[in-house]
Amino acid sequence: MNRLSKYFLKSLWTQRFLRIIIGSIFIYASFDKIIHPDRFAEIVMDYKILPLGLVNISAIWLPFLELLLGLLIIKGTWIRPCSLLLIGICLLFIGGISYSLAKGINLNCGCFTTSLNVKTRTWESLWQEGLILFGCIWLWATTLKKKINCILFPHL
Repeated sequence: MNRLSKYFLKSLWTQRFLRIIIGSIFIYASFDKIIHPDRFAEIVMDYKILPLGLVNISAIWLPFLELLLGLLIIKGTWIRPCSLLLIGICLLFIGGISYSLAKGINLNCGCFTTSLNVKTRTWESLWQEGLILFGCIWLWATTLKKKINCILFPHL
């Protein structure tokens, strides 16, 4: 890997750019769910994973968590813990969508809108969540302490 590539991967500007992109995605994703918690609760219920008692609680706190983490990531506060939580949220979404698709449940994932006029999710559409997951992992990995970073990524 040449010097320019190494600089780009570790660049503070690259990290800032990615923080703005990832943070904006989660902030945008939270708006419609915050405005329409009833519709989002129906979408969460469609996954058929959570017990009914946890559906409303999840539909209320998850969008606010996305909003808070998105704002903190953009601001640059607690980048590692926030990106770790976002990794968990992405894995939760990917796992939930995969589980529902494997059971043959057609659903609107509720990721960015609670509207019913959205195309249902397919296995091919999971690349979007995978890309966001990759960005969150990259944010977490590039903010590791230098010693740990050298162990995990010695070629950088």
